[in-house]
Amino acid sequence: MRALTSRTIAQRAEEGQGSGRLFTALLFALFVVVLLIAIMAGTGLYRALVEVRDQADTSRLATGLIANSVRAADAVDAVGTGRGPEGASLVLTERLDGGTFETRIYAYQGNVVEEYALADAAYTPEKAHLIVSSERFSFTYENGLLVIDTDKDRVKIALRSVRGGA
Repeated sequence: MRALTSRTIAQRAEEGQGSGRLFTALLFALFVVVLLIAIMAGTGLYRALVEVRDQADTSRLATGLIANSVRAADAVDAVGTGRGPEGASLVLTERLDGGTFETRIYAYQGNVVEEYALADAAYTPEKAHLIVSSERFSFTYENGLLVIDTDKDRVKIALRSVRGGA
């Protein structure tokens, strides 16, 4: 009976080792699966964050370009309005020895565009340069503050020429 008991104990020990190895393998496999899911979720989140950042950078770059154009042209009677193909246009006038030129910023076919032309020339949106995709382009001017709105951003520009700075 002792021989039978020791044999039974040895079999049970081998079975315990086998199930312990199986548990360890399953635990390792579970760890690997959870790790892969976490990596895939992190990658998706990172991709989404990069896309949001890129869109924000693009909109800031576009309104920054408009703001810099206005600041560069900021002089007495240099910032005005005009009539673009789809509504009001922001007109930046530049008086040179060769004539008077305008930088016109306006909405056209779902975009905000910039056109540089002679002051008396007709609007030619086909030749204008794209600034940003935006269905909306509007601006207001009050007490020396020019506010420009697009779908993506809003920029406020204090004109120096109103205060005698340009």
